[in-house]
Parts: sequence; structure tokens; C-alpha cells
Amino acid sequence: MDPEDTGNMLQDVARRLRRLRKRVHRVEQEEFAQPLGVSQSGYSNFDSGKRPLTLRVALKLCEHYDLSLDWLYRGDPSNLPGLLRRQLKAARKLDQAGAPDDAELVLEKDLGL
Repeated sequence: MDPEDTGNMLQDVARRLRRLRKRVHRVEQEEFAQPLGVSQSGYSNFDSGKRPLTLRVALKLCEHYDLSLDWLYRGDPSNLPGLLRRQLKAARKLDQAGAPDDAELVLEKDLGL
């Protein structure tokens, strides 16, 4: 469902996690992983696509960051809150443009679009 998906679930989930962490929440791995009950090094394996995201961690991600399993695993944003959908859309545009990680998100709503 995500137009950027490659068919490699490990890498597709990892890309979504990195985008959420870096662009939307703007935190390092350790801070993002803390509420999930995993270490930075453990989380790094999910963020880099070296290990599949466990269901336990996926459920904690959904609970803490207001996500859905459909978005995590399939890239389907339809069950995400509206603001988060807009943030992720803006983050995708920054990634596609090759913007640095610290670039500000600009939401279309903020631009009057």
C-alpha cells in the first residue's frame, strides 16, 4: 500500500520506523526505544532492518506512538490520526528531496493547501 515499499518487509518497516523517529519525533534511537522496553542496541536492529520487528515491540509502538499495525507492516496510513498522517506525508517529501534529518516538517495544512 505504501508506494515506496520494495517488497522487502524488513527494509520497508525499517524505513517507516526511521522516518517516524527522525522526522516526526526527532529523537535518537535510545530515546525512541525507551518507552518500548528495549535497549538502544536492540531497537537499532529494527531501525536498520537487520531483524524483524517483533509483535511485542510493534504493539508497544502502536500503543505509545498512536500507530497501527497496518501502517507499520503494510504502510497503510488510513487508521492513523490525521495529524500524524500529514506529518508522515511531509516527512516522505523531505526524504525524497534528500533533506537533512534536522529539516523542519512543513504540513500542507500550514501552507494553506
